[in-house]
Amino acid sequence: VFPDLVQAISMPANLEFNAPDATKGNGLRTLCRCLGIDPREAAAFGDGTNDLSLLQEAGIGVAMGNAGDEVKEAADYVTDSVDDDGVMNALRHFDVI
Repeated sequence: VFPDLVQAISMPANLEFNAPDATKGNGLRTLCRCLGIDPREAAAFGDGTNDLSLLQEAGIGVAMGNAGDEVKEAADYVTDSVDDDGVMNALRHFDVI
């Protein structure tokens, strides 16, 4: 129906339509360029299909435990769910904290 848009799902009852270049992966590249770092030096966390480009663009893509299978398969590492301190546990796993 909308051939020029990209569809993603961030929550079970939420359907998103965006311009093809309006992705979180492009956002990460832009942020890293502004900060003067390579996206391969960044870690990113996600749990929805709208996070796929972000996880793929980052040096370390971390899927939350509550993510769907497609997101987990795209990640380099799967941590605990958001409700079970998944971000903190992943940061500990990678010796950041």
